[in-house]
Amino acid sequence: SGDSLFDAVRAAGVDAFLTADLRHHPSSEAREHSDLALLDAAHWATEWPWTEQAAAQLDEISDRHGWDLRTHVSRIVTDPWTAHAAAPAVRASAPSLSV
Repeated sequence: SGDSLFDAVRAAGVDAFLTADLRHHPSSEAREHSDLALLDAAHWATEWPWTEQAAAQLDEISDRHGWDLRTHVSRIVTDPWTAHAAAPAVRASAPSLSV
C-alpha cells in the first residue's frame, strides 16, 4: 500500500501522490494533515497504457540476442472494480447545523 509513504511524500512538498491500494484510515488522516491530493489508481488501469511498448522492447531484445521469443500482452482486465463513482468536492469547512 502506498500509504506507508505519506510522511515522505509530504516532506518532499509534492502537490499530488499517485499510488494504488490506499487504505481508508491512513488516507483520511493524511488528508486531515495536508492539502496533498491522493490519486488511488487501480493496478491494471495504470499498467495497461505502457504494456505494448514494453512488449515491443522485449521482442527487440529477443531479436538482438537471437532468442526467438515473443511477448504476448494479455487483454484480460484484472481490476476488480466494475464501477466508478466520483467523490464529491472537498468542503472548505464543515457544514453548519441548525438546532
